[in-house]
Amino acid sequence: MTKGIIASPGIRIGKAYLFQTGKIIIPKYTISENDVASEISRFELAIEQTKNEIKGIQEQIAGNLSKDTADIFTSHLMVLEDPQIEEKVRKEIIEKKKNAEWTINDISLELINSLASIEDDYLRERIIDISDINKRLVANLQKTASPSLQSITEEVIVFASDLTPSETALMNKEHILAFVTDKGARTSHTAIMARALEIPAIVGTINITSLVKNDDLVIVDAVHGQIIIDPSPEQIDEFRRYQEDFRELELELAKLTNLPAKTFDSEEIFIYGNIDVPEEMKIIKDHGAQGIGLFRSEFLFLDKSLPDEEKQFLEYKRVADFFDPAPVTIRTIDVGADKVYAYTNTYRERNPSLGCRAIRFSLENEALFKIQIRAILRASHYGNVKLMFPMITTIEEFKKARRIAEESMDELRREKIPFDEKINIGLMIEVPSAVINADILAKYADFFSVGTNDLVQYLLAVDRISEKIAYLYNPLNLSVLRFLRQIADVARKHSMPLSICGEMAGEPHYTMVLLGLGFRHLSMAPIYMHQVKKLVRSVSIAECVEMVDSLLKLEDTEDIENMVRKKFKEKFYDLP
Repeated sequence: MTKGIIASPGIRIGKAYLFQTGKIIIPKYTISENDVASEISRFELAIEQTKNEIKGIQEQIAGNLSKDTADIFTSHLMVLEDPQIEEKVRKEIIEKKKNAEWTINDISLELINSLASIEDDYLRERIIDISDINKRLVANLQKTASPSLQSITEEVIVFASDLTPSETALMNKEHILAFVTDKGARTSHTAIMARALEIPAIVGTINITSLVKNDDLVIVDAVHGQIIIDPSPEQIDEFRRYQEDFRELELELAKLTNLPAKTFDSEEIFIYGNIDVPEEMKIIKDHGAQGIGLFRSEFLFLDKSLPDEEKQFLEYKRVADFFDPAPVTIRTIDVGADKVYAYTNTYRERNPSLGCRAIRFSLENEALFKIQIRAILRASHYGNVKLMFPMITTIEEFKKARRIAEESMDELRREKIPFDEKINIGLMIEVPSAVINADILAKYADFFSVGTNDLVQYLLAVDRISEKIAYLYNPLNLSVLRFLRQIADVARKHSMPLSICGEMAGEPHYTMVLLGLGFRHLSMAPIYMHQVKKLVRSVSIAECVEMVDSLLKLEDTEDIENMVRKKFKEKFYDLP
């Protein structure tokens, strides 16, 4: 059995198909002065051909799914139309007399290496987008056709080292039952496409392609994130029953989409979506989200050139308008200098998690910060927008950030540009100091949102992506539960709106714990929205509080986990 990351849920049984695109052979040779013009012309033709291919994929996706999903490929077109990249290619061809394939590949590798060192999953996953563009450009320069999943004519489960968004987009749902990759993360454009196509997928298995062979019978359990190769007859029977049960459960849970998330004792719980890119809007809304609890803005800062105010405004407005009158909470950029200037800046943090990132980076770069705040404020005129600052560690940081927001409001008033005069400005609680000073921060903020991913990491002093100490990263650690109770108590005392938007919010096993701790606003990925709503509608706040009181009397994390697991199985035996 091999484990991986669930990108799109479901269970499938079928024959393995190893999809191998082969290594790209990059011809490297120098050209004469007389050939420079024709080489540049060859490059320009390849750019146009690649853009037309991408636009064709966009049109196909827009027709089969939605325009929002098709917009995933807008970032591809932006790279292809980036004047700085085009100019760099021309300059290298003219000055170094390198052929177009060699030049394009070197520039692509430069971008990929810059992104590879980034800790943030979403930003790092843009590597596959760059690889997708590079592969298409080189193929068009060489006038060769790449292997395609469109040609598959029988039911198979695809296994690949990685899949590009365009390869995923062109999959035929009738024949491709599921796919599994060595690389990838849940935030990749490939994963987003899988969810839009409703094709079960597991990514990030590390080495699955070295373990499976063509025509092997495999079970893909994209509910628990596992792959079984050459299953026994008993396992096949078990998973066929499980597959049918899961389908029935999905249909049953889907009926909850438009029903209120109310507990047995009539306490209303609000379920919001976390969004990485606007293309996820429709998926999130279709799962019954009551708005966006976390709109990550980092996707806008991937280009070599920084996004101007207008570009940011249009993207924020698009999401705000789509969900209006439901709330959309936009978080200002949560990265560091090494990420924003990844393509041109050699600056590197020795310890990025504790360095100049998030609000620290924004306050260090006030001009950039103001552009983003102005864009968010302008978007607030078109929907119920909230402005949120990440990784606030000191009271002074929030005061300064809020002052800059108020200065931006004054500028917009003088320019007679409309915005929501009553826009709520809040912060993410994701470091211990913010929890400890929450009572003071409550005097200056309009709302709190708890980011459990970083909070657990900083509280337990554990790198959650380190294999050696990953076991220490546990949201059910007693210190984490105590901190969550503390922040909920402060919020209640100060009548402060409070939400939680880390991975913990979207984990069904933790729903009763969060309700018992005092959380009523949960923001998550769409994959678990229906399950969480079912849990909410099946419990009372009183029993959740009783369970949490018992948990807080325990000392060992294992005992806490066992109690939570036992209660979950007692109440929700039909959920995975």
